[in-house]
Amino acid sequence: MAVSDFLLYCFISALPGPPGVSVDNAYVQLIPINKHKCPKIDPVRDISFQLYTRHNPLHHQRLIIGDDEALQKSNFNFSQPTVIFFHAFFENSMSLTATIIRTAYLQRGDHNIILLNAPRLEAGPWYLTAARNTEVVGRYTAMFIDYLVSRGMYLPSLHLVGLSLGAQMAGVCGQNVRSGRVTRITGLDPAGPLFKKWPKNLKLDAGDAEFVDVIHTDAGIFGYPTQIGHVDFWPNRGISPQPGCTIPEVKRRNPDAIIEPLFCSHWRSYQFYAESVLNPYGFLSVACNSWEDYTQQKCDPNQVTNMGFAVDYNARGNYYLRTNRESPFSIDTSARPEYSSYFNKR
Repeated sequence: MAVSDFLLYCFISALPGPPGVSVDNAYVQLIPINKHKCPKIDPVRDISFQLYTRHNPLHHQRLIIGDDEALQKSNFNFSQPTVIFFHAFFENSMSLTATIIRTAYLQRGDHNIILLNAPRLEAGPWYLTAARNTEVVGRYTAMFIDYLVSRGMYLPSLHLVGLSLGAQMAGVCGQNVRSGRVTRITGLDPAGPLFKKWPKNLKLDAGDAEFVDVIHTDAGIFGYPTQIGHVDFWPNRGISPQPGCTIPEVKRRNPDAIIEPLFCSHWRSYQFYAESVLNPYGFLSVACNSWEDYTQQKCDPNQVTNMGFAVDYNARGNYYLRTNRESPFSIDTSARPEYSSYFNKR
């Protein structure tokens, strides 16, 4: 890259903006910020980490690599588990997705909830740039984790959760943590476009943590089309449209929706997961060779686990289940005769 190009990209990166606007809970930016071409990270504007706990459930506290004073003054509790959530393309830490995940955990009990915030690097409509930036965000977050561990955080208590591009960030992050091996990464419909052909070091796979679980809801469109974790869940076959996500259904619920008709199935992954945080045993799933075998009840009823929060870390392979069309999404299997052969041990 020419020096003039480097200076141009760094000049653009240093601008107060670039100008952007929120549309239907999505952030669109005039100019892309490519951190491969200007790698210096601004710890406030480019990538920041926002802490929420039961003591500050509504207003975050910013944590910065190397800022011991900010960490000491924060409500970070080293005796409690920590969750880092990586938001998706078009989003930020204040998007509905991050808010719902944060709220679910805080309603459940004591956790350190850290929301990654990188809207300038993940802004629409610049998908190629945002996808490339996932490597930068993942590596920087790994440095942040190493910093927290050096100050006393118990690494096995850490759980990384990412949606779409955020799932790919979480994978890169897990690969680059130097203070030990991350125990668990949960990928919520990991992004598919471009990543299917990219090397393993740029995306999520089962090698990135001791345990990787994945929820597919829009496989082959916005989501990754094949198994990539230790255990992969395929609710309603894992493809679009998910129940309740046809365009007429979305428009009936929200006539003014612009983005939701496109992303409804993709977003089901985080909605299912957030519900599982509060209802850990609601999404019983069965291991099966295919959706067709599942619908014909040709699965082993002894191989069941819970999708989401309470997954069995020993589960391996592909698991299937059905959900409701709207919240609450979990099905009361005891009230559905067709499920009894699978879930009679609930």
